[in-house]
Parts: sequence; structure tokens; C-alpha cells
Amino acid sequence: MIKKLTMLLACLCMTCAVAMAQTRVTGTVVSQEDGMPVVGATVQIVGTSQGTVTDVDGKFSLDVPSRNSTLRISYVGMQTMEVTAAPNMRIRLLSDDTLLDEVVVTAMGISRQQKTLGYSAQTLDNDELIAGRLTDVTSSLAGKVAGVQVNASSSDPGTANSVIIRGFSSINGNNQPLYVVDGVPLQQTTELQQGQQQAMGGISNINSSDIESMTVLKGAAATALYGSRAANGVIVITTKSGKANGARNFSISYDGSVQWRRVSTLPKFQNKFGQGWNGQQTFIENGSWGPELDGSTQVYGPIWNHQQLIHEYSAIESNIEDFFETGVSTNHSVSLSGVSDDQKMTYYLSYGYSGDDGIIPGSKDKYKRNTIAFNSSYEPVKWFKLTSGIDFAKTKTNLVGSYQGTSYPRIPARHLPCRPQGPLQPVQHT
Repeated sequence: MIKKLTMLLACLCMTCAVAMAQTRVTGTVVSQEDGMPVVGATVQIVGTSQGTVTDVDGKFSLDVPSRNSTLRISYVGMQTMEVTAAPNMRIRLLSDDTLLDEVVVTAMGISRQQKTLGYSAQTLDNDELIAGRLTDVTSSLAGKVAGVQVNASSSDPGTANSVIIRGFSSINGNNQPLYVVDGVPLQQTTELQQGQQQAMGGISNINSSDIESMTVLKGAAATALYGSRAANGVIVITTKSGKANGARNFSISYDGSVQWRRVSTLPKFQNKFGQGWNGQQTFIENGSWGPELDGSTQVYGPIWNHQQLIHEYSAIESNIEDFFETGVSTNHSVSLSGVSDDQKMTYYLSYGYSGDDGIIPGSKDKYKRNTIAFNSSYEPVKWFKLTSGIDFAKTKTNLVGSYQGTSYPRIPARHLPCRPQGPLQPVQHT
């Protein structure tokens, strides 16, 4: 009898010891993107079958063997995370990119699984759009979306791009797609300036660093979402919103690039014959099949006060190549993103600058753009959400005419590709 009592007391002591070793931890699981609670996330002690799930507020409570225990938190559509147990934990789960790639934004910002759509749709995220660090965001679509053809009207800064989805649908009408930014249709306008199509507004005034994703909707079914204006396809753009950065409720980011460009290929010029035709010299034609260049000293230019300029009748082989300069393109963007302490309000503010100086000497072909973007949201309860956004853009473009008869800007004399001038010499004219 005494032996049985002794064994019973020993078992009770062991049970008490085990109970005393248990530590209760509490915490909250939220989404890192918007800070909202994750309902129904699984919280499990690693190496055991013990665990629990989060409630409607994303909170959980669990007894762990020791403070050094490891917890595994998992949820469908989010990355699994393992953390060390601690009191009053706040765990932020990251979205699973492999699952987000299958979700596209359709009309009025509605997200749907891509495989459930009855029409073709392809999405590009921000990393793909800013990879080339291009000033015009439509240029980022080239070679990345099936069935989309992007053609530049000119290589000069500030010129508009032509975007065609699944070929031309009209011979003399507009073939450009409809652009929808955060549910608001934008009118993409261009204007013919000095022989070049210049972008005047719409998508060209959006900073590519402010774009979260871009979805290209194709097919007749996509047209039904936005009506007849979308007969040539739809490009749906979703801009960035406020997000938390780990344990902090805000983050500051900078994105910038500098690019240089030079003329890569020039026509091959002959340097044997001078100005004229059929071996005869003339100063009123642009042909270069006059007398052979022999290095002799000749007069040229208009007669003024019975005098003319003289020059050496020889070829200047690098006059066209030396005319062009190195073009410089710069892009800078600074943004502030965050959420409030109660996770009910988000905010995003950014400033962007794009400058592009082309290969023509001076500032004759230059493009400048300044953009400011702000958007915020407030969600006091789950069934009500208020959003607001402001976008401001200011652009300035200098263009050089691309055809004869245009009023060309005056170029400094030191850049003119002409033969060196000589002194005035008296010439007898009758």
C-alpha cells in the first residue's frame, strides 16, 4: 500500500513539473501588404502535433513547452514562416508570388483567377516594367506580351509610341487600346509637331515606378467589360498602395537610372567627288557628284561687296559623325509608403523626374517630366473602404523637325558640319 502511494505521488509530481514547464504565448498574424488580420492561419509547434488557428482578429493563444520553441505559421496564398515563441508576438506573412501570378485585375479593380477568364489576359509586375528603366512605360511592353506590337514614331525624346493589340482593326481609324488606371479610363492623346507624333497626356504621364502591375486584356470578351471604347483591347494599370515594411509601419524607397546613347550606324558617304552633278560643279543642288576633290583652293558662298570666301576643295570625312553628341537619359523616383498603427489607413506618396537629352547638339531635342502621385485608403470596418488618389504631371518637350520645309531650330555655328571658312578675298565680277 505504501509503495502504491509513493508511485502515485511521483506521477503527480511529474505531471506538475510538466504543467509548470508549459509557457503560454499570444500573438497576432497580419498580412505584410496591407496590415490586415489573417483569419484562419495555422499556428503549429514545430516537431509536435500541437497547434491552433487564428480568430477573426488574427489573434492566437498557445501553450508551448519552453520559450525556445519554434512556431510554424502557414496560410493558403501566403509564405510559410517559422519564428521563435515569444509573448505578445506580431507576425507578418508575405504573399506567395507563385499564386499571385495567376490573379489578374479586370474591370473596376476586380481580381479574378486567370484560368477562369473567358478571354486572353497577361500581367506584368513592377519588376518587369522598370527593368529597362525606360521613360515611357508603353516601351516596356515591347517583347513581353504576346500579340502586342509597340512601334516608336521616332527615337527623339518625348515622341509617342504606337501600341497595337492583335493587329490593326481599322484602316483609317484609331487602333490604340483603352488605358484604365485604377478603374479610371485615360484618354491617350498625341499631336503632330514638326513631322513627329508627340505624346500629350494619358499613359505617357505616369511614372513607371508607381505602377504595381499592368494587365493586357485581349479578345471580344474583354471589350464587353468597357464597351466600344475597348474595341482595340484594354490595358489595365494598378498603381501602388501603402504597405508596411516588416516591423515598421512605413518605408522610403528610391529608384534611379542614368543611360547614355550614341549613333550606332551611319550611311557610307563617298569622299571622292564634290557638290554638283555629272562632274559639273553647282551650288544650287544637293548632289555630290560634281568635280573630283583635288585639294585646290576655290571660292564659295555668296558674293558680298565684290568678295567671296575661299576654302580647300577636299573631303571632310567625319563631318556628319562629329555633328551628333552623346544623349543622356535620367530617371529618379522617391516614394513614401506605409500604414497607420491601427492598420486601418494606408498611404503612398511619390515624386518622379525623367529627363532625356537627345543626340542633337544643345537642348534642341530635350524632354522633361515631373510627376507627383498620392493615394490613400481608409477601412474602419471590413464592409466599408474609402480610397482617394491624386496624380499630377508636367512635361516639356523640344523637338527637331524631321522633314524638309520645317522650321528648324537654329544650331550654333560651331556644330555645323561645314568646311572651315577662309578669309574674304577680292574677286573681280562683271
